[in-house]
Amino acid sequence: MAKAMKGKAARKPARVRIKARTARPVRASRAVKTKPRTKRELDEFRKMLQEERERLTEELEAMEEHTPEIEEQVGMDVGGGYDEDLADVASSTFEREKGLALESSVQAMLTQVEEALGRIEEGTYGICQRCGDPIDAARLRVLPYATLCIRCKELEEKSPAR
Repeated sequence: MAKAMKGKAARKPARVRIKARTARPVRASRAVKTKPRTKRELDEFRKMLQEERERLTEELEAMEEHTPEIEEQVGMDVGGGYDEDLADVASSTFEREKGLALESSVQAMLTQVEEALGRIEEGTYGICQRCGDPIDAARLRVLPYATLCIRCKELEEKSPAR
């Protein structure tokens, strides 16, 4: 019985070694991705970011034009007497809050775009801010202001909220 246990115990480390060997090529392939971005790629991403900045700026301007109308309506509703329908006041308040949340979201995206353009100028664009590895070009084409590689973003999303 002791001989049988020795045989099983000896097999377990062999399985661990096999798993460790399969993990090494993955690390080696990450090293291949460390080449710097070409000028052509940087120009492509700069153009994408500038177009996104323009779109977001226009969206913010449109929101600011619409905001006074909502605030005037809310002011009238709140300033009214007891005759005002509470559902109308609640609806107006909800619309105002929704507009402010959307505006805040667009402003945050615009800030991220501006920061990405700054990273291009600094020469740090496309580098993960968590691990320092290059961010895959396909990810940057989808989300040009990304600051984390896919792997670090997944880790961030899996970690419990603070």
